[in-house]
Amino acid sequence: MKVQETKTERGIRAVLPFLSTLALILLMQPQYKIAYFNNMVPFLSLAAVYYWCIFKPRLMPVSVVFLLGLIQDILSGGPLGMMALLLILVRVFVLSQGRRLLEREFLFNWLVFFVLALVFGFVTWAVASLYLREAQNYWTILGQSMLTIVIFPAVVWILGRVRRLLVAEIR
Repeated sequence: MKVQETKTERGIRAVLPFLSTLALILLMQPQYKIAYFNNMVPFLSLAAVYYWCIFKPRLMPVSVVFLLGLIQDILSGGPLGMMALLLILVRVFVLSQGRRLLEREFLFNWLVFFVLALVFGFVTWAVASLYLREAQNYWTILGQSMLTIVIFPAVVWILGRVRRLLVAEIR
């Protein structure tokens, strides 16, 4: 016998994509001291927005994506609005693909993400270079993009567990 879900439970489930993406943004902020990886923090917010816009797009409206990008900009000290704009563009791209990404296997989505992460990294590099009026180290951004691509399966696995909470049956 199923019990009716309360508004509170529904509300908590509705903010899980926001909270999980926010947690990944916060995870990106500390400066880890790992040899050869200084300043190379993966774009975890990109992976999360890409994932949630494929599987639960209604729970990642433009306003939420904008807010997450703005929070990331404030915490990282980057150009204000850069991540907000780039993450909104990622959302627009994913939604423009409709069900094509949802109906595909993981490897196809990973390949699309591969290209998207490289473009995202290049645009981030270009905007940061213009903002700072000095060409930034391209290899660092390329490293960040590649690191993001490599850890994408782990992020998908973690967010998949969170998504199961959204669709779990009420006991």
